[in-house]
Amino acid sequence: MQNVQISWFLKILTLILEVKILILMVQRYISSEEVSNLLGVNVSTIKRWTDSGKLDCVITAGGHRKFLMRHVSAFLNDNSKYRSKLNVLPYNSSEERQLNQLILTGQISQLRDIFLNKALLGNRELCSQIMTGLYLSGISLDKIYDDLVSPVFKHIGNEWHAGRMPIYKEHIATNTLQTCVHGIYSIINKPSKNEGLSVCIGIRGDMHDIPLMIIEQILLSKGFEVINTGINTPLDKIETLFDVSHPNRIYVSCTWIQNESHVIEDLNKIFEINEKINAEIFLCGPLLNKLKLSKDYNYRSIKSFTELLSN
Repeated sequence: MQNVQISWFLKILTLILEVKILILMVQRYISSEEVSNLLGVNVSTIKRWTDSGKLDCVITAGGHRKFLMRHVSAFLNDNSKYRSKLNVLPYNSSEERQLNQLILTGQISQLRDIFLNKALLGNRELCSQIMTGLYLSGISLDKIYDDLVSPVFKHIGNEWHAGRMPIYKEHIATNTLQTCVHGIYSIINKPSKNEGLSVCIGIRGDMHDIPLMIIEQILLSKGFEVINTGINTPLDKIETLFDVSHPNRIYVSCTWIQNESHVIEDLNKIFEINEKINAEIFLCGPLLNKLKLSKDYNYRSIKSFTELLSN
């Protein structure tokens, strides 16, 4: 029995490793010239920074410097004065110059309608540039998701439910935003300090994986190791996961309840299992806080991404 449990846990770790490898595979390397354009400095400055270790890079077999966006993100985190020179967009028009300025100054309220319209058009590139640019300019992920991405998702959902938006348009926008959220993994600047292990769980019947990914990204950006069990998680093996991994935080996400009795049963089970390890439990999403559990358990109610790490 113990061997079966360990085997199941190893399968989870293998899946997590495969996902991380996939993320690395889809990352695009950029050249010294592209980095110099992005940071608003000369190529010779990029060379000097890499030679001194100020800016990390990958040296190819041919001796060329190649960069990932996370290298740029880490550099800006340590050298914030260069954020004011960022060129997120190529500056081919006055509109792009104005948009770049809105991004650099963190004008999310003015960016929201632009972001929505581009998502409805399926413009993944520009939506991604807006999110990436905000993060590189120093805006935290929780603020980007709370103030920009979540309101746009909510607007799209409301318009579709009200019959004011055709389903094909909703699909285009949702798929565009989903791609952009995936892309954030490649630029996360993870702190060197390890804050502990968090487990993210998608409740049974909820097929929305975007909130789980966002929670994972925010935790990673704050220095946590994260195991994301994914959507619609069966709980029969969760006890083994907790016993082996010993998380200090558990995040349960729910954006849609298919069967209330199943959700209550699963939450009660999570709390009962947690009595052994005494991890801090966070219930994410307003729907979970309306349910009547079997006991008055100790947990934190999370209604926004900014609250994920509140004390």
